[in-house]
Amino acid sequence: MTSIIPLLKETQKKHWVVPRRPQKKDRVGFVFSTKERVDFTKQTLPSMDQDGGYDIVWVDGSDSEEARKLPASYNFRNARLAEYHLDIKGGPNKAILFGLGRLIELGYDYCGLMENDILLKKGWFEKLMGLFILAADDGIAVGAATVRNFESRVLEYRNRYTINWNIGAGMILFSRDAAKLLTENYPPIATAQGLYKFYGKHLGLDLGTAKELWFDKPDRAMSPDFNYETVLYPRGLAAIGSVPAYAIKELEAGVSPEERGTKYVSEEKRNFLVYKPMNRWKLPIIYIIAPFFSATWVLFKNMPWLKKLARRVFDK
Repeated sequence: MTSIIPLLKETQKKHWVVPRRPQKKDRVGFVFSTKERVDFTKQTLPSMDQDGGYDIVWVDGSDSEEARKLPASYNFRNARLAEYHLDIKGGPNKAILFGLGRLIELGYDYCGLMENDILLKKGWFEKLMGLFILAADDGIAVGAATVRNFESRVLEYRNRYTINWNIGAGMILFSRDAAKLLTENYPPIATAQGLYKFYGKHLGLDLGTAKELWFDKPDRAMSPDFNYETVLYPRGLAAIGSVPAYAIKELEAGVSPEERGTKYVSEEKRNFLVYKPMNRWKLPIIYIIAPFFSATWVLFKNMPWLKKLARRVFDK
């Protein structure tokens, strides 16, 4: 296998999904989610506001007076603030679901997420919308796109864009259909093993060497946004990123590309598949044999009488 494009097209055909290019009349909206970190917000907004052509639904869960006053007082130059909501509590996933729900209710054709800890390059919005066109030229229907693109999350390099195993909630734009799918089927916490199985089964790729997936922890658990693509790919919707990335910097400590052992996508590698195909015998072992041994180990570990019985058998 040299490309996953044929598999994507096969899934599209199965679900009657066709590529869609952005139209002039289309409306684009972003959920801008904040909770405190006013210094981050004051850096992210000017970076984001370099470009126009989209609306913002500001969702805030702050307690401090300074943070709560900011949505009403900030002066946008290019973007348009459609509405803002205070006291959205319950964590980031509650804010995401509330914000996406509002964008869908308001009738936006493209619904995005933007967190308040990312700096973007001027021209990011045009680059982002252009990704849907590039993929459509390849016959690929896009469910999600980003210009905050990490090398460690790429499955395949195409002509000026990538196909990704993950984008993340930090900066992502969904088609309306994809946003509705996500809100109706919001995924649980992701696991490295679960994602490994998913991409082996659905795209035939072995992500055993994907460092950001594992970080040397076979049982690693991750936030639900690592599972967004597991909602999209089975329905024929791809997740793609820009080449090059149009992100400059991550403001939050511990999540910079360097600290993740990666970097923003900077160079073009046309028609390059990053991961090897999954060995046809590997998945049956993972799905059938491995769970059996895992269950046996759990029973053995938690049932003292079973340990005693095993000792007696082996001592004889």
